[in-house]
Amino acid sequence: MKEIVLGIDGGGSKIRCIAADLSGNILGFGTDGPVNCLFVSIEDAIKHICNAVNKTLESIENPQIILACCGSPTPLEIIKEGIEKVSKVKEIINTGEMNISLTGALLSDIGIIVIAGTGSLAGGKNPEGKTFHCGGWGPFIGDEGSGYWIGAKAINAISKSVDKRLPKTLLVERVLGYFNLNNINELVPYIYKRIPTRYEIAQISPIVTKSAEEGDKIAQNILKEAGEELALLATTTIRELNYPEARVSMSGGVFTSNSKFILETFKERVKVSYPKVSIVFPPILPPVGGAIISAFRALNKDESQLIDNLKKFFGRSYYA
Repeated sequence: MKEIVLGIDGGGSKIRCIAADLSGNILGFGTDGPVNCLFVSIEDAIKHICNAVNKTLESIENPQIILACCGSPTPLEIIKEGIEKVSKVKEIINTGEMNISLTGALLSDIGIIVIAGTGSLAGGKNPEGKTFHCGGWGPFIGDEGSGYWIGAKAINAISKSVDKRLPKTLLVERVLGYFNLNNINELVPYIYKRIPTRYEIAQISPIVTKSAEEGDKIAQNILKEAGEELALLATTTIRELNYPEARVSMSGGVFTSNSKFILETFKERVKVSYPKVSIVFPPILPPVGGAIISAFRALNKDESQLIDNLKKFFGRSYYA
């Protein structure tokens, strides 16, 4: 049997899983759907975990999982059930989305990470060991600057544009097309009767990005506001950690879309408040990389070869 470790990043849009042997060689990688049980059923979460792990392990003969390190809001027992539908696992730890994202982005547990995917949050640790986090309240309470928030803002902008409260915008035609609607009159019953999922709303975010790049002022303003909200998460964390010289990185699909309207606004707002901050973007590795590095650290294994192999494995593909 081959002893391996797993790193798992499981969130509101998808799960990512990676396997390595104890020498740091990458053995497999797999993805599947969302696993956050606030927004998907337990059965679906288990299925998506199982599928991702199965894809990761499919080319490994007789794997023995000695440790799986996760960063996910999903309860540990559900993660375990999903993994063990594929293979027994000796130990599972869940260090949280923020920790694996920070470790992946900066290769350190010291610093600050801002995450903007389907949802949004920020947090970090200062050199004295103090920790702080903010955001992560979900779509109806918070998640400002997230993919969901951008999608919801776009739908709201459509209503204002149709009402002549805002100028014309490309978002009307494009969002109606995304929902496969024939005209604007179908939007209200579609939203309130069908109730699109959080993930479906978040998938409007790339439409907003594309429209902004093509000169749509309404889309540009939405993205700039997202940048401001995400900067507020960052500056609040810097302030509460009393860490004005922090290294700050960002992860999640909203940032890796590379929208200049988000990134430039974010960087400008953070630097105005804290000019000595170092912004590291793109992150060195994605959160799933941080998860498997954390697994090696938990086992007191040398991580240097693993990190080199992770850099080669992901290259720039994660940021595309």
